[in-house]
Amino acid sequence: MELANAGLMVHLLERETTIGGNAALLSCKATDACSACSVCVAYERTKDLASHPRIEVMTGAEVKSVTGGPGNFRIEIQRPVFVDANRCISCGLCSGVCPTAPKAIRPAASWLSSPYVVDQSSCLSLKGGGCTLCVDNCPTRAIDFNNKLGRQDRTVDAIVVATGFDVFDPKQKGSLGYGLYPNVLSSLDAEKTLRQKGSLKCVDGREPEKVAFVQCVGSRSDSTGKAYCSQVCCKYAIRLARLLKYQNPQVKTTIFYIDLQTAGKGFREFYEQSRDAIRFVRGIPVAVSEGPDKKLRVDFEDFSRAEHAQEPFDMLVLSVGITPRKDAWTLAKALKMNLSEFGFFNSVDGVITNVEGVYLAGACQGPRDIPEAIAEGIAAAKKVIEAVPLKERPS
Repeated sequence: MELANAGLMVHLLERETTIGGNAALLSCKATDACSACSVCVAYERTKDLASHPRIEVMTGAEVKSVTGGPGNFRIEIQRPVFVDANRCISCGLCSGVCPTAPKAIRPAASWLSSPYVVDQSSCLSLKGGGCTLCVDNCPTRAIDFNNKLGRQDRTVDAIVVATGFDVFDPKQKGSLGYGLYPNVLSSLDAEKTLRQKGSLKCVDGREPEKVAFVQCVGSRSDSTGKAYCSQVCCKYAIRLARLLKYQNPQVKTTIFYIDLQTAGKGFREFYEQSRDAIRFVRGIPVAVSEGPDKKLRVDFEDFSRAEHAQEPFDMLVLSVGITPRKDAWTLAKALKMNLSEFGFFNSVDGVITNVEGVYLAGACQGPRDIPEAIAEGIAAAKKVIEAVPLKERPS
């Protein structure tokens, strides 16, 4: 938005079928007052892209190669387009007959270039299963799975890498029961459920009476190669616990932590205000099991009391950390960029990289919350505006 408002043409390349990244999956955590999680800000910024005449949004786009340099980067983009936007009438027949769950072909967000999009990872036709149900039932013949290698190239003056992050896979912490017990969720699972359904319930539909959050799952751990702090986990866990308590005053929430990261404008005060509503235990769960009553038995070390304890909970939320994108190395190689020791894109100074004309924004270079990512996006835009001569900007 900053670049487009300054008069530059922006080509927004997004590998997924929707834009917004992880922020688009998060839930608003407001109670009787805003909790300053900034999820709504990310949503509004994303929505505004639809109407801007100088922003081209290209979803399902993958960068295959980058040549040239500042003022003349040539980007080869692979972008399969399986649904013809000019033919699609949004009748929904394709999605209705799709046999996968969730649907491999589904409505796109309103600001995307095609009314319906195809998830290549789950589409049976693209995976070689021979399914043609959506093609056969499309009345306007808008679907074509032969366009697997659609290529579109762009020449640009500068590049901003803002590829975001992945979340740690909690299955790597097998002792915590993720994937084994259905009432053990990751924090992203909880966020998605709250966004879609508005509340968290046990798998059998019960309202949970006791919910525990486990911090630093996949962060600050030499065994997982993630020895850094993910910075955002304490903040979102406290906000989520407050939201659950607001929705159901009877629920008892506990946060297990090593130490709390409460840095950031106003967050120390927010934490202090939360201490009466949330139980904080300085200790780390080491094992989780499920009893016949479907209660989760959590074994943990209580550091403050110097003792081992066990306690039952109805639901466990694992606060998973931020990790580099799995494909970060591929893009770094194409751009000739350096990665940090943990696999994030490495900056030389702020948003500046080792490659002239290439800049960074957001969590692709390390853990960031939404306000920090937005601030870096604006900083990267300013660097681009300074680097691109005014005479080269379109009117």
